[in-house]
Amino acid sequence: MENPAAKSSFWAKIIGLQLHDSYETETNGKTPSLSIVRILYSIILFGAYLVGLYKAVELTFVVEFAANSPSIFKFAYMTQIYSGVLATIICYASLWRTDRMKCIYIEGIQGSNVKINDRYYQFRNMQIPIKYSILVPFSIGMLIILSVCEAYAQYNHGYYFTIITIVYPLWMFHITILEFTTLVKSTECILTKLNWMLDTFLESLQRQSTPSVTLKGEKNPTNKVYPLNRRPFVQEHELISGERLTYMFVIHENVAKLAEFINGAYSTQIIAIVTVTFVNTLFGFFIVTKLLFWNYQMLDLILRACRYAFECIPACLLVYYMLIVCASTHSELFKSASLLHKLLQYKSNYFIDDQALFERSKAIALQLLHRKRFSLFDGSGLFRLDFTFIFSVFSAATSYLIVLLQFDLSKDLEKSTITA
Repeated sequence: MENPAAKSSFWAKIIGLQLHDSYETETNGKTPSLSIVRILYSIILFGAYLVGLYKAVELTFVVEFAANSPSIFKFAYMTQIYSGVLATIICYASLWRTDRMKCIYIEGIQGSNVKINDRYYQFRNMQIPIKYSILVPFSIGMLIILSVCEAYAQYNHGYYFTIITIVYPLWMFHITILEFTTLVKSTECILTKLNWMLDTFLESLQRQSTPSVTLKGEKNPTNKVYPLNRRPFVQEHELISGERLTYMFVIHENVAKLAEFINGAYSTQIIAIVTVTFVNTLFGFFIVTKLLFWNYQMLDLILRACRYAFECIPACLLVYYMLIVCASTHSELFKSASLLHKLLQYKSNYFIDDQALFERSKAIALQLLHRKRFSLFDGSGLFRLDFTFIFSVFSAATSYLIVLLQFDLSKDLEKSTITA
Protein backbone atom coordinates (compact mmCIF):
# COMPACT_ATOMS: atom_id res chain seq x y z
CA MET A 1 0.00 0.00 0.00
CA GLU A 2 1.13 3.51 -0.71
CA ASN A 3 2.37 5.65 2.11
CA PRO A 4 -0.83 7.50 3.14
CA ALA A 5 0.98 10.74 3.81
CA ALA A 6 3.40 10.72 0.88
CA LYS A 7 1.70 13.53 -1.01
CA SER A 8 1.00 15.84 1.93
CA SER A 9 3.99 15.42 4.26
CA PHE A 10 6.25 17.64 2.15
CA TRP A 11 3.88 20.61 2.25
CA ALA A 12 3.18 19.93 5.92
CA LYS A 13 6.89 20.39 6.61
CA ILE A 14 6.99 23.62 4.59
CA ILE A 15 3.95 25.11 6.34
CA GLY A 16 5.28 23.97 9.73
CA LEU A 17 2.62 21.37 10.52
CA GLN A 18 4.96 18.46 11.23
CA LEU A 19 7.09 18.31 14.37
CA HIS A 20 8.35 14.74 14.67
CA ASP A 21 10.88 12.89 12.59
CA SER A 22 9.40 11.64 9.36
CA TYR A 23 7.75 8.24 9.58
CA GLU A 24 8.96 7.59 6.04
CA THR A 25 12.41 6.74 7.43
CA GLU A 26 13.27 3.58 9.34
CA THR A 27 12.86 3.99 13.10
CA ASN A 28 14.10 0.46 14.01
CA GLY A 29 11.08 -0.11 16.20
CA LYS A 30 11.61 3.07 18.21
CA THR A 31 8.97 5.69 18.92
CA PRO A 32 9.23 8.69 16.57
CA SER A 33 11.55 11.10 18.31
CA LEU A 34 11.05 14.82 18.62
CA SER A 35 13.06 16.92 16.22
CA ILE A 36 14.41 20.14 17.80
CA VAL A 37 15.03 21.58 14.33
CA ARG A 38 11.41 21.15 13.31
CA ILE A 39 10.19 22.60 16.61
CA LEU A 40 12.33 25.68 16.09
CA TYR A 41 11.22 25.94 12.47
CA SER A 42 7.54 25.79 13.43
CA ILE A 43 8.02 28.28 16.27
CA ILE A 44 9.89 30.73 14.03
CA LEU A 45 7.31 30.39 11.27
CA PHE A 46 4.45 30.98 13.70
CA GLY A 47 6.31 33.90 15.28
CA ALA A 48 6.82 35.47 11.85
CA TYR A 49 3.12 35.09 11.18
CA LEU A 50 2.25 36.86 14.47
CA VAL A 51 4.66 39.69 13.64
CA GLY A 52 3.03 40.02 10.23
CA LEU A 53 -0.37 40.12 11.91
CA TYR A 54 0.69 42.92 14.27
CA LYS A 55 2.17 44.99 11.44
CA ALA A 56 -0.85 44.38 9.20
CA VAL A 57 -3.28 45.54 11.88
CA GLU A 58 -1.11 48.55 12.67
CA LEU A 59 -0.69 49.67 9.06
CA THR A 60 -4.01 48.65 7.59
CA PHE A 61 -6.64 49.27 10.22
CA VAL A 62 -5.24 52.16 12.23
CA VAL A 63 -5.18 54.36 9.15
CA GLU A 64 -8.07 54.64 6.74
CA PHE A 65 -8.43 51.65 4.46
CA ALA A 66 -9.05 53.74 1.33
CA ALA A 67 -10.51 57.12 0.52
CA ASN A 68 -13.36 55.84 -1.67
CA SER A 69 -13.87 52.43 -0.12
CA PRO A 70 -16.97 51.55 1.92
CA SER A 71 -16.29 50.78 5.55
CA ILE A 72 -17.83 47.34 5.03
CA PHE A 73 -14.57 46.31 3.35
CA LYS A 74 -12.66 47.29 6.44
CA PHE A 75 -14.88 45.05 8.56
CA ALA A 76 -14.59 42.28 5.98
CA TYR A 77 -10.80 42.25 6.11
CA MET A 78 -10.86 42.50 9.89
CA THR A 79 -13.12 39.44 9.99
CA GLN A 80 -10.89 37.55 7.59
CA ILE A 81 -7.65 38.33 9.39
CA TYR A 82 -8.87 37.89 12.97
CA SER A 83 -10.75 34.66 12.22
CA GLY A 84 -7.70 33.38 10.35
CA VAL A 85 -5.34 34.05 13.23
CA LEU A 86 -7.77 32.42 15.69
CA ALA A 87 -7.93 29.24 13.62
CA THR A 88 -4.14 29.32 13.12
CA ILE A 89 -3.56 29.52 16.87
CA ILE A 90 -5.94 26.59 17.40
CA CYS A 91 -4.13 24.49 14.80
CA TYR A 92 -0.73 25.26 16.28
CA ALA A 93 -1.96 24.68 19.85
CA SER A 94 -3.06 21.15 18.95
CA LEU A 95 -0.07 20.46 16.70
CA TRP A 96 1.94 18.46 19.25
CA ARG A 97 -0.91 16.06 20.04
CA THR A 98 -2.04 15.74 16.42
CA ASP A 99 1.42 14.96 15.09
CA ARG A 100 2.13 12.21 17.62
CA MET A 101 -1.31 10.66 17.11
CA LYS A 102 -0.72 10.80 13.36
CA CYS A 103 2.53 8.86 13.72
CA ILE A 104 0.78 6.20 15.82
CA TYR A 105 -2.02 6.03 13.27
CA ILE A 106 0.38 5.50 10.38
CA GLU A 107 2.12 2.73 12.30
CA GLY A 108 -1.22 1.07 13.07
CA ILE A 109 -2.47 1.18 9.48
CA GLN A 110 0.79 -0.18 8.10
CA GLY A 111 0.78 -2.89 10.78
CA SER A 112 -2.77 -3.92 9.82
CA ASN A 113 -1.74 -4.21 6.19
CA VAL A 114 1.27 -6.37 7.15
CA LYS A 115 -0.97 -8.66 9.23
CA ILE A 116 -3.30 -9.13 6.28
CA ASN A 117 -0.40 -10.00 3.98
CA ASP A 118 1.09 -12.45 6.49
CA ARG A 119 -2.09 -14.28 7.49
CA TYR A 120 -3.99 -14.20 4.19
CA TYR A 121 -1.28 -15.10 1.70
CA GLN A 122 -3.76 -15.29 -1.21
CA PHE A 123 -4.22 -11.52 -0.89
CA ARG A 124 -0.58 -10.63 -0.38
CA ASN A 125 -0.16 -8.91 -3.73
CA MET A 126 -3.48 -7.08 -3.64
CA GLN A 127 -2.86 -3.36 -3.98
CA ILE A 128 -5.57 -0.75 -3.57
CA PRO A 129 -4.11 2.54 -4.84
CA ILE A 130 -5.01 5.82 -3.17
CA LYS A 131 -6.63 7.75 -5.98
CA TYR A 132 -7.09 11.49 -5.61
CA SER A 133 -9.99 13.36 -7.10
CA ILE A 134 -9.46 16.09 -9.66
CA LEU A 135 -10.80 18.46 -6.99
CA VAL A 136 -7.43 18.34 -5.20
CA PRO A 137 -5.20 19.75 -7.98
CA PHE A 138 -8.01 22.06 -9.08
CA SER A 139 -8.41 23.56 -5.60
CA ILE A 140 -4.63 23.91 -5.17
CA GLY A 141 -4.30 25.62 -8.55
CA MET A 142 -7.17 27.94 -7.74
CA LEU A 143 -5.59 28.78 -4.38
CA ILE A 144 -2.29 29.64 -6.11
CA ILE A 145 -4.09 32.02 -8.48
CA LEU A 146 -6.04 33.70 -5.68
CA SER A 147 -2.91 34.00 -3.54
CA VAL A 148 -1.09 35.76 -6.38
CA CYS A 149 -4.05 38.11 -6.91
CA GLU A 150 -4.22 38.92 -3.21
CA ALA A 151 -0.46 39.48 -3.02
CA TYR A 152 -0.60 41.82 -6.04
CA ALA A 153 -3.55 43.79 -4.61
CA GLN A 154 -1.95 44.26 -1.19
CA TYR A 155 1.43 45.07 -2.75
CA ASN A 156 -0.12 47.92 -4.73
CA HIS A 157 -1.45 49.41 -1.47
CA GLY A 158 1.89 48.92 0.27
CA TYR A 159 0.44 46.47 2.80
CA TYR A 160 3.26 43.92 2.61
CA PHE A 161 2.59 42.25 5.96
CA THR A 162 -1.06 41.83 5.07
CA ILE A 163 -0.01 39.39 2.34
CA ILE A 164 1.41 37.03 4.98
CA THR A 165 -1.55 37.53 7.30
CA ILE A 166 -4.12 36.62 4.66
CA VAL A 167 -2.34 34.03 2.51
CA TYR A 168 -0.62 31.91 5.18
CA PRO A 169 -3.82 30.75 6.99
CA LEU A 170 -5.38 29.78 3.66
CA TRP A 171 -2.49 27.47 2.85
CA MET A 172 -2.35 26.07 6.38
CA PHE A 173 -6.08 25.25 6.25
CA HIS A 174 -5.59 23.60 2.88
CA ILE A 175 -2.72 21.38 4.02
CA THR A 176 -4.51 20.40 7.25
CA ILE A 177 -7.64 19.27 5.39
CA LEU A 178 -5.52 17.44 2.82
CA GLU A 179 -3.60 15.59 5.54
CA PHE A 180 -6.78 14.49 7.31
CA THR A 181 -8.36 13.40 4.03
CA THR A 182 -5.27 11.40 3.04
CA LEU A 183 -5.27 9.53 6.36
CA VAL A 184 -8.99 8.77 6.07
CA LYS A 185 -8.38 7.52 2.53
CA SER A 186 -5.80 5.05 3.82
CA THR A 187 -8.43 3.70 6.23
CA GLU A 188 -10.82 3.25 3.33
CA CYS A 189 -8.19 1.23 1.43
CA ILE A 190 -7.75 -1.23 4.33
CA LEU A 191 -11.53 -1.61 4.75
CA THR A 192 -11.95 -2.15 1.00
CA LYS A 193 -9.33 -4.89 1.13
CA LEU A 194 -11.13 -6.60 4.02
CA ASN A 195 -14.45 -6.41 2.17
CA TRP A 196 -12.89 -7.89 -0.96
CA MET A 197 -11.60 -10.75 1.16
CA LEU A 198 -15.04 -11.38 2.68
CA ASP A 199 -16.57 -11.26 -0.77
CA THR A 200 -14.04 -13.82 -1.98
CA PHE A 201 -14.87 -16.08 0.98
CA LEU A 202 -18.54 -15.91 0.01
CA GLU A 203 -17.76 -16.81 -3.58
CA SER A 204 -15.74 -19.78 -2.38
CA LEU A 205 -18.62 -21.00 -0.18
CA GLN A 206 -21.09 -20.57 -3.02
CA ARG A 207 -18.94 -22.66 -5.33
CA GLN A 208 -18.56 -25.34 -2.63
CA SER A 209 -22.27 -25.51 -1.76
CA THR A 210 -23.77 -25.03 -5.23
CA PRO A 211 -23.02 -27.53 -8.00
CA SER A 212 -21.61 -25.87 -11.06
CA VAL A 213 -24.26 -26.75 -13.64
CA THR A 214 -23.93 -25.01 -16.96
CA LEU A 215 -27.26 -24.20 -18.56
CA LYS A 216 -27.81 -24.17 -22.26
CA GLY A 217 -26.56 -20.95 -23.76
CA GLU A 218 -24.81 -19.93 -20.52
CA LYS A 219 -21.09 -19.51 -20.25
CA ASN A 220 -19.05 -21.80 -18.08
CA PRO A 221 -18.99 -20.40 -14.51
CA THR A 222 -15.29 -21.15 -14.30
CA ASN A 223 -14.76 -18.46 -16.93
CA LYS A 224 -16.09 -15.76 -14.63
CA VAL A 225 -14.17 -12.53 -15.12
CA TYR A 226 -12.76 -11.10 -11.90
CA PRO A 227 -11.24 -7.67 -11.40
CA LEU A 228 -7.60 -7.59 -12.36
CA ASN A 229 -6.35 -7.11 -8.79
CA ARG A 230 -8.48 -9.99 -7.44
CA ARG A 231 -8.01 -12.63 -10.13
CA PRO A 232 -4.93 -14.38 -8.63
CA PHE A 233 -6.42 -14.53 -5.12
CA VAL A 234 -9.52 -16.68 -5.68
CA GLN A 235 -8.27 -20.03 -4.36
CA GLU A 236 -10.35 -23.09 -3.54
CA HIS A 237 -8.04 -24.63 -0.93
CA GLU A 238 -7.71 -23.25 2.61
CA LEU A 239 -9.47 -20.02 1.65
CA ILE A 240 -11.70 -19.79 4.70
CA SER A 241 -11.48 -21.11 8.25
CA GLY A 242 -12.73 -20.15 11.68
CA GLU A 243 -9.32 -18.88 12.70
CA ARG A 244 -8.98 -16.71 9.62
CA LEU A 245 -12.46 -15.26 10.02
CA THR A 246 -11.86 -14.46 13.69
CA TYR A 247 -8.55 -12.79 12.85
CA MET A 248 -10.32 -10.72 10.20
CA PHE A 249 -12.78 -9.50 12.84
CA VAL A 250 -9.85 -8.39 15.01
CA ILE A 251 -8.24 -6.44 12.15
CA HIS A 252 -11.56 -4.86 11.21
CA GLU A 253 -12.15 -3.65 14.77
CA ASN A 254 -8.60 -2.30 15.04
CA VAL A 255 -8.99 -0.33 11.82
CA ALA A 256 -12.32 1.10 13.05
CA LYS A 257 -10.64 2.21 16.29
CA LEU A 258 -7.80 3.80 14.32
CA ALA A 259 -10.34 5.72 12.26
CA GLU A 260 -11.96 7.07 15.44
CA PHE A 261 -8.47 7.81 16.73
CA ILE A 262 -7.50 10.03 13.79
CA ASN A 263 -10.95 11.64 13.84
CA GLY A 264 -10.36 12.71 17.44
CA ALA A 265 -6.89 14.00 16.54
CA TYR A 266 -8.16 16.39 13.84
CA SER A 267 -11.61 17.32 15.19
CA THR A 268 -10.51 20.62 16.72
CA GLN A 269 -8.71 21.76 13.57
CA ILE A 270 -11.60 20.73 11.32
CA ILE A 271 -14.09 22.69 13.46
CA ALA A 272 -11.92 25.83 13.35
CA ILE A 273 -11.24 25.61 9.60
CA VAL A 274 -14.86 24.90 8.64
CA THR A 275 -16.11 27.75 10.82
CA VAL A 276 -13.65 30.30 9.41
CA THR A 277 -14.34 29.19 5.84
CA PHE A 278 -18.09 29.42 6.36
CA VAL A 279 -18.01 32.89 7.96
CA ASN A 280 -15.67 34.47 5.41
CA THR A 281 -17.42 32.96 2.40
CA LEU A 282 -20.83 34.04 3.66
CA PHE A 283 -19.62 37.57 4.41
CA GLY A 284 -17.97 37.84 1.00
CA PHE A 285 -21.06 36.84 -0.95
CA PHE A 286 -23.11 39.20 1.21
CA ILE A 287 -20.92 42.13 0.10
CA VAL A 288 -21.07 41.04 -3.55
CA THR A 289 -24.87 40.80 -3.40
CA LYS A 290 -25.21 44.24 -1.84
CA LEU A 291 -22.96 45.82 -4.45
CA LEU A 292 -24.76 44.17 -7.34
CA PHE A 293 -28.15 45.32 -6.09
CA TRP A 294 -26.94 48.83 -5.23
CA ASN A 295 -24.82 49.77 -8.20
CA TYR A 296 -23.47 47.13 -10.57
CA GLN A 297 -21.34 49.80 -12.31
CA MET A 298 -18.94 49.99 -9.33
CA LEU A 299 -16.69 47.46 -11.03
CA ASP A 300 -13.61 47.99 -8.87
CA LEU A 301 -15.54 47.38 -5.65
CA ILE A 302 -17.31 44.35 -7.10
CA LEU A 303 -13.98 42.82 -8.16
CA ARG A 304 -12.54 43.47 -4.72
CA ALA A 305 -15.56 41.83 -3.10
CA CYS A 306 -15.32 38.84 -5.46
CA ARG A 307 -11.65 38.40 -4.64
CA TYR A 308 -12.52 38.39 -0.96
CA ALA A 309 -15.43 35.95 -1.44
CA PHE A 310 -13.59 33.50 -3.69
CA GLU A 311 -10.50 33.18 -1.48
CA CYS A 312 -12.31 30.52 0.55
CA ILE A 313 -13.69 28.62 -2.46
CA PRO A 314 -10.58 26.35 -2.76
CA ALA A 315 -11.03 25.33 0.88
CA CYS A 316 -14.73 24.67 0.18
CA LEU A 317 -13.80 22.36 -2.71
CA LEU A 318 -11.33 20.48 -0.55
CA VAL A 319 -13.90 20.21 2.25
CA TYR A 320 -16.32 18.71 -0.28
CA TYR A 321 -13.68 16.14 -1.28
CA MET A 322 -13.13 15.40 2.41
CA LEU A 323 -16.87 14.71 2.78
CA ILE A 324 -16.74 12.32 -0.20
CA VAL A 325 -13.84 10.36 1.31
CA CYS A 326 -15.37 10.26 4.81
CA ALA A 327 -18.75 9.09 3.45
CA SER A 328 -17.06 6.43 1.33
CA THR A 329 -15.03 5.17 4.30
CA HIS A 330 -18.16 5.09 6.45
CA SER A 331 -19.91 3.06 3.72
CA GLU A 332 -17.02 0.60 3.41
CA LEU A 333 -16.92 0.11 7.17
CA PHE A 334 -20.55 -1.00 7.35
CA LYS A 335 -20.54 -2.88 4.06
CA SER A 336 -18.84 -5.61 6.05
CA ALA A 337 -22.09 -6.09 8.01
CA SER A 338 -24.08 -7.02 4.89
CA LEU A 339 -21.32 -9.36 3.71
CA LEU A 340 -21.23 -10.96 7.15
CA HIS A 341 -25.00 -11.48 7.09
CA LYS A 342 -24.66 -13.29 3.77
CA LEU A 343 -21.91 -15.42 5.29
CA LEU A 344 -24.21 -16.37 8.19
CA GLN A 345 -26.64 -17.94 5.71
CA TYR A 346 -24.15 -20.79 5.26
CA LYS A 347 -24.57 -22.01 8.83
CA SER A 348 -25.55 -25.51 7.72
CA ASN A 349 -22.34 -26.15 5.79
CA TYR A 350 -19.80 -23.88 7.52
CA PHE A 351 -20.82 -22.93 11.07
CA ILE A 352 -22.37 -26.31 11.90
CA ASP A 353 -19.31 -27.39 13.89
CA ASP A 354 -18.52 -24.00 15.43
CA GLN A 355 -21.53 -22.52 17.18
CA ALA A 356 -19.37 -20.07 19.13
CA LEU A 357 -18.00 -18.54 15.91
CA PHE A 358 -21.53 -18.29 14.51
CA GLU A 359 -22.76 -16.40 17.58
CA ARG A 360 -19.78 -14.08 17.54
CA SER A 361 -20.19 -13.36 13.83
CA LYS A 362 -23.86 -12.56 14.36
CA ALA A 363 -23.05 -10.26 17.30
CA ILE A 364 -20.42 -8.38 15.27
CA ALA A 365 -22.81 -7.94 12.35
CA LEU A 366 -25.54 -6.57 14.65
CA GLN A 367 -23.01 -4.28 16.33
CA LEU A 368 -21.93 -2.85 12.97
CA LEU A 369 -25.52 -2.25 11.92
CA HIS A 370 -26.27 -0.56 15.23
CA ARG A 371 -23.28 1.78 14.91
CA LYS A 372 -24.25 2.68 11.35
CA ARG A 373 -26.55 5.43 12.67
CA PHE A 374 -23.56 7.23 14.16
CA SER A 375 -21.04 8.90 11.91
CA LEU A 376 -17.52 7.56 12.10
CA PHE A 377 -16.09 11.02 11.38
CA ASP A 378 -17.49 14.12 13.05
CA GLY A 379 -16.31 17.40 14.48
CA SER A 380 -16.38 16.36 18.14
CA GLY A 381 -20.07 15.61 17.71
CA LEU A 382 -20.95 19.07 16.37
CA PHE A 383 -21.55 17.93 12.78
CA ARG A 384 -21.28 14.79 10.68
CA LEU A 385 -18.62 14.65 7.99
CA ASP A 386 -20.80 13.17 5.28
CA PHE A 387 -23.24 14.46 2.68
CA THR A 388 -25.72 15.60 5.34
CA PHE A 389 -23.15 18.27 6.19
CA ILE A 390 -23.81 19.96 2.82
CA PHE A 391 -27.52 20.34 3.59
CA SER A 392 -26.75 21.75 7.04
CA VAL A 393 -24.31 24.31 5.63
CA PHE A 394 -26.63 25.49 2.86
CA SER A 395 -29.60 25.81 5.22
CA ALA A 396 -27.54 27.80 7.72
CA ALA A 397 -25.98 29.96 4.97
CA THR A 398 -29.41 30.79 3.55
CA SER A 399 -30.74 31.82 6.94
CA TYR A 400 -27.73 33.97 7.83
CA LEU A 401 -27.55 35.55 4.37
CA ILE A 402 -31.18 36.66 4.61
CA VAL A 403 -30.46 38.25 7.98
CA LEU A 404 -27.36 40.01 6.66
CA LEU A 405 -29.16 41.34 3.59
CA GLN A 406 -31.59 43.14 5.87
CA PHE A 407 -28.83 45.50 6.95
CA ASP A 408 -29.02 48.80 5.11
CA LEU A 409 -25.67 49.77 3.56
CA SER A 410 -27.09 52.35 1.18
CA LYS A 411 -25.60 55.36 3.01
CA ASP A 412 -22.19 53.76 3.21
CA LEU A 413 -22.20 52.81 -0.49
CA GLU A 414 -23.63 56.18 -1.52
CA LYS A 415 -20.83 57.98 0.32
CA SER A 416 -18.21 55.92 -1.48
CA THR A 417 -19.92 56.62 -4.84
CA ILE A 418 -19.94 60.39 -4.21
CA THR A 419 -16.29 60.30 -3.15
CA ALA A 420 -15.35 58.37 -6.25
